[in-house]
Amino acid sequence: MSKVARGGSRKAPRRKSNHRSAAVSAPRRLRNWAEAQFRSARYRVANAARMGAMAAAALLLATIAGLTLFGQLDDVVRLGGEKITVRLADMGFAVRSVDVTGAGDEIAHSIVLATEVYDGQSLFSVDPGAVRARVEALPMVRSATVARLWPDRISIVVETREAFALWQVDGVLNIIDRDGIVLAEADVMNPPALPLVVADGANESVVEIVDALARFPAIRAHVVGAVRVAQRRWNLRLDSGADVKLPAGDVQASIAILARLQAERGVLRLAAESFDLRGQGDLIVRALPDRAAAAGMREHEA
Repeated sequence: MSKVARGGSRKAPRRKSNHRSAAVSAPRRLRNWAEAQFRSARYRVANAARMGAMAAAALLLATIAGLTLFGQLDDVVRLGGEKITVRLADMGFAVRSVDVTGAGDEIAHSIVLATEVYDGQSLFSVDPGAVRARVEALPMVRSATVARLWPDRISIVVETREAFALWQVDGVLNIIDRDGIVLAEADVMNPPALPLVVADGANESVVEIVDALARFPAIRAHVVGAVRVAQRRWNLRLDSGADVKLPAGDVQASIAILARLQAERGVLRLAAESFDLRGQGDLIVRALPDRAAAAGMREHEA
């Protein structure tokens, strides 16, 4: 009997067949491929929808721009009715901010309230002309420009009226601008430091007297107010209590005469009841009654 020597060769173990594993992995690869295709298709659909929405928005904006350019936008919206206005607001064409340029915070707040425009209102329903009329109705606004800025803003640029003088009439103290428009009622106990004009019609000629006095600081320093007389001329009330009676006509020329006499003779230091400039370039000084009686005189011509 023959023996088998140690260390002899053994038969290699038989490998398992891959046919079964290949059969198992094929459906998995198919499923992965299908899922990848589905994801790709979904992305393409979403991207196409997004691009389509962007294109539609761009087309809508271009249409709006064209209609605005030719002044037909509001007509088209009116024809479409409320439904299209609401639909456009839902698409993003709704008011989100009202921007005011040319005014301080307090006035700007009053302007926004005066527009009667509310947050979320369809921008198409905002009538710039009507908004401008409401804003310009405010006393402190001289003029306004209103524009719709697509898709969601309203721009208002204003020129405001500036306080120029105080006007006292019928027991009321008002703040007025250069045009004589009443801006607000002044606090009598703490009025602003502005020139004072008094009586009916004083507001309509306020620029004449205020600008004339501004040219002669030495006279203006003694004036506490200007009174309009019969809506045709001025009296200046001085800090001494005396009145300077100016003629109708060239106010500046008359004040220039007073300024010259003040510089040369200090006439405003006289204890006078009034200084009358209604003559032909002459100044008539009416002394206080007690001083005049003591001096045996009523008038002194300077």
